[in-house]
Amino acid sequence: MKLYEKFANDIERLIRQGVYRHGDRVPSVRQASQQHRISITTVLHAYLLLESR
Repeated sequence: MKLYEKFANDIERLIRQGVYRHGDRVPSVRQASQQHRISITTVLHAYLLLESR
């Protein structure tokens, strides 16, 4: 599993657990990149994957 897939799965799990609810904003790309110590490109790929689900 690629890192962006793992990160997308982690965000999806948080959504399902109610941490993020309908209408809430997930962290910005830059903020998520800094918080999780992953590249901006990885976060972008993860967010695009989440949008496609």
